[in-house]
Amino acid sequence: MVWVEVAMAMSVLGVLAYWRYTPVPPEGVSEREKRKVVIRMKTILVDIGTVLEFLGLTTLIHFLRAVWEYRSRYQINTTGPESLLKVTETTFDGVKVMVLEPKSAKKQNAVPGLVYLHGGAFCFGSAASCFHITSHLALELGTVVISVNYRLAPEHKFPAGLNDCVTATKYFLRQAQRYNVDPSRIGIAGHSAGGSLAAVVTLKLGQEKQNPGLKLQVLLYPSTQCLMLTASTYKYGPCELQSVWEAAYVTSLYLFGDRSRIERILANPYPAKLLGTHYMNFLDPSLVDPALPPLPPGRLVRREDIAAGDSDLEMALNPHVSPLLAEEEDIKGLPPTFITAMEFDIIRDHAIFYAKRLERAGVKVKMLHYKTGAHGQFEGFRWYETGRGMMEDVLSYLRENL
Repeated sequence: MVWVEVAMAMSVLGVLAYWRYTPVPPEGVSEREKRKVVIRMKTILVDIGTVLEFLGLTTLIHFLRAVWEYRSRYQINTTGPESLLKVTETTFDGVKVMVLEPKSAKKQNAVPGLVYLHGGAFCFGSAASCFHITSHLALELGTVVISVNYRLAPEHKFPAGLNDCVTATKYFLRQAQRYNVDPSRIGIAGHSAGGSLAAVVTLKLGQEKQNPGLKLQVLLYPSTQCLMLTASTYKYGPCELQSVWEAAYVTSLYLFGDRSRIERILANPYPAKLLGTHYMNFLDPSLVDPALPPLPPGRLVRREDIAAGDSDLEMALNPHVSPLLAEEEDIKGLPPTFITAMEFDIIRDHAIFYAKRLERAGVKVKMLHYKTGAHGQFEGFRWYETGRGMMEDVLSYLRENL
């Protein structure tokens, strides 16, 4: 009887979502009709998951994960010619990974390697969910790709997932020759949350003076700071796949393992506390819009002093949460970086701020700002024109630099 009620509720919610809750993507975003379909489907799924959670049958997070993984299983069975690619699921020092080895790589001298970290707001996704990406990269580049199944929030809050990514990356750097990989030619890449994690892994290995270290990093629309949920220059409003509230929701789940900080994150209390400090210069709107006057140089403050017992602020200032706020000496030693920003994305400015910070520290940076792009289009590179262009840009950069 319960499932009959659930089915009826889902049907009603689906119809309502279809007719009433589909935002219209703004003018200027590429392939608006396709975006509308994706946003519509996401709205329907969230509504269904919310009802199932209300009825006590599952949680929204677990329902969305189940949908994501179902789609992934279909995808992994229909993507790429198996005869050209050896796929192995194993563990690196206890961390689950998927190893993708082009069979052509065994016939050559040592080849490059790439660690890939999937997206999914730190709460969703897996190596299977990005198999269409990693298999494409492996086959196109002749590169061994390690796709990391890091632990997910809220069950495993920060730094569990990050620690998995660091552990797997170090293992691959040490054991590269087992896979016919040159350890001096290993890079790291990721999209969305995976791009954020890739940035922190690179920073952390640099702080630890890892040898050999990573040759480069590819950060595709990453979040790079938690001081301001959206930067002051973002202007498109709640018309995208990820709303401001949803960003606060997953941030609370990732950092604290529950929803307890959503309202505080939305209140955006940190900029007022940090006004006039050097931290705010990293978030200067003039870095995105040169027509705006730059902020005056802020006073240099120590992280522990400015936090002064505020554990939430201390978390936001942690460079392993907000790599944009890392110490200058740690930023200077980072490897060459490819980073992308999507115009229609609530975290658009995060990538721009980070690219500017790296450039000023002397890091070799290639930053591409897709003026018609939106969050999530790289994952849909087989469907979105902008995504196809991004994939070609990523492949080109890796061919030239890895």
